[in-house]
Amino acid sequence: MLPASRLLSIGEFAAATQLSPKALRLYDEQRLLPPASIDAASGYRYYRSDQVAIGRLIRTLRDMDMPLTDIGSIVTAEGVKAEVLLGQFAKEIDRRYARGKRAFQEALVLLRGATRSDILEVTERTRASMTVAVRAFMADRHEFVARFRTELRSTEELLAGLDIAAAGAAYCSLVDPLSDEEGRLEIVIPIETPREVPEGIAIRQLAAAPCAAIAIEARHTHASDLTAALDALFDWFDRRGHRAIDAPLVSIDARDGALRTELMWAYEPHSPLSR
Repeated sequence: MLPASRLLSIGEFAAATQLSPKALRLYDEQRLLPPASIDAASGYRYYRSDQVAIGRLIRTLRDMDMPLTDIGSIVTAEGVKAEVLLGQFAKEIDRRYARGKRAFQEALVLLRGATRSDILEVTERTRASMTVAVRAFMADRHEFVARFRTELRSTEELLAGLDIAAAGAAYCSLVDPLSDEEGRLEIVIPIETPREVPEGIAIRQLAAAPCAAIAIEARHTHASDLTAALDALFDWFDRRGHRAIDAPLVSIDARDGALRTELMWAYEPHSPLSR
């Protein structure tokens, strides 16, 4: 092993770390891996031999397609914090892979001309008429589940403070499509009809209506799962001549370490007389 006091030229350091001189100059500009010394006359960069391990770590993290900002957080972290940050990024890699795999399967379905309702099981039910408390919030497709849970807890606490009892499972109304941009969503909770309309919450009446539903059971629920289910429900309506009404409703229930997500969409049945 080389002594820590020895200085390496940029060529030696590049060979030892398998980082190109161009990359090393970039990491210097980003203050991610500055050289130990720069010759004032020649401008040559020199590195300490104990920086080789850091250089190899940066190279490996770049092989994971990790952004430089995240690499900087890991390199400068102390103790086990760096390992925690690395573990969080690894989980994000798994999530991206899962999203990509689902998108690949969806692309195959579309290329082969199949419909989502051929693959996902659609069940029929009747939505009873109900009084619901409604509270709007904003979320994009990446934060949807976490934001829904947070807003649901907040809404339930608000209702409890107003002495309004829930009369059924809560839903999220997909007023706007889930996308990379924040869209408008709504917490929808069935309640007993209150004597007075509380501030901060809207009260609506939902009429009884036939519904089509798809259930998804998995450890994690992603917006792409809901997109596939929405595609399937729309295909199911289209093949039967039904017309979707209201916004789709999503319920998320945690059971035995897994999530059971259900998407329910009310519709107006096709009538030959309407044509």
